[in-house]
Amino acid sequence: MKSPIPIADCHGHLGVHPDFPACKSSAEEMIQVMDLLNIGILAITSTRACYTDCVEGNREVAEALKKFPRRFRGYVTVNPHPAGEALQELERRSGFHTPPLIKLHPFLHHTPVQGKAYRPIWDYANQHEAIVLVHTWDSDEHCSPLLLLDVAREFPRARILLGHCGVTWRGYLQALEVAEQTANTFLDITGSQSHRTILERMVERVGAERILFGSDMPYLEAAVSLGRVLTVRLSDAAQEAILRKNFLRLMGEAD
Repeated sequence: MKSPIPIADCHGHLGVHPDFPACKSSAEEMIQVMDLLNIGILAITSTRACYTDCVEGNREVAEALKKFPRRFRGYVTVNPHPAGEALQELERRSGFHTPPLIKLHPFLHHTPVQGKAYRPIWDYANQHEAIVLVHTWDSDEHCSPLLLLDVAREFPRARILLGHCGVTWRGYLQALEVAEQTANTFLDITGSQSHRTILERMVERVGAERILFGSDMPYLEAAVSLGRVLTVRLSDAAQEAILRKNFLRLMGEAD
């Protein structure tokens, strides 16, 4: 299934994942898939940065951005440990994008997203009106969507993407609860689970303009994620907003 709308995908990765060693994970291989589906722009975070080495992982992203500047946008992935290193990395990679794109993975970094260790990063995001993609999972002690409710209120200038919307049905309902109560949170529909009628329910409760398409490619099949949007009962305008316009608007890029 090829999208009739050029897609701006808010959630992708770069590099080999330990659970998906056979995935086509190089920048060149991903562009081949992007062209098949009409994904014009993919915002990427480094798998290496999420798991082990933010500095080296972000260097890999920098190389992809230099080689394919029109096709990729780059998240700066940061770990709150050791203290101070995240801010150094954000400054080092400040050229990735303006406003900054920041990726947090509290689950892998074993740190509560609302905890003290993350506060310097949230302060930075608030000061720079950054777009912060946060991995979330239903009721997880480190990254439940509900943990971001107070964060969003305390740092209102940060634009927070609830990555995966908590994944499960209950996780989606938690993410919706947060989005209904805060204007600076957005729902990233990337995920390994499909829930019938959930996208229509999301549009009814928070509006299409608060929902972003993400594929999680190359580790999830981007065509499946696309099919979830193109086969539900939404207006053409809502589909275009979700697939393209919302993420471009957040990034300050003209459509």
